[in-house]
Amino acid sequence: LEILGCDGLPNLDAGSIGDKSDPFVAIVFEDTLVRTDVIYDTLSPRWMPWSQRAFCFNIQHPTSILLLGVFDYDGPPYTYHDAVGRFVINYQNLVRDTVYVLRYPHKAH
Repeated sequence: LEILGCDGLPNLDAGSIGDKSDPFVAIVFEDTLVRTDVIYDTLSPRWMPWSQRAFCFNIQHPTSILLLGVFDYDGPPYTYHDAVGRFVINYQNLVRDTVYVLRYPHKAH
């Protein structure tokens, strides 16, 4: 799985002038939790090839689903990140060794 970008995210850091959301994507698959790098001050982030954006998962159960959440990073001293949206991917309909570019409309959390 490779996360390339998001478009038109809401600004959840609107407290300061010029401050924008700091998005990252968290991914849960079976017993694994991973996340992309944080992209600071943008509403349309793009994860570059040298950033943490690509992940491999071992499939243990054929009916498992992939959960993706987009969050606005709120650094220390905060421990809670604002939820931007979430997506579910059922990979059972995907064909092995095939590249897919999937786009999902934003659904507020």
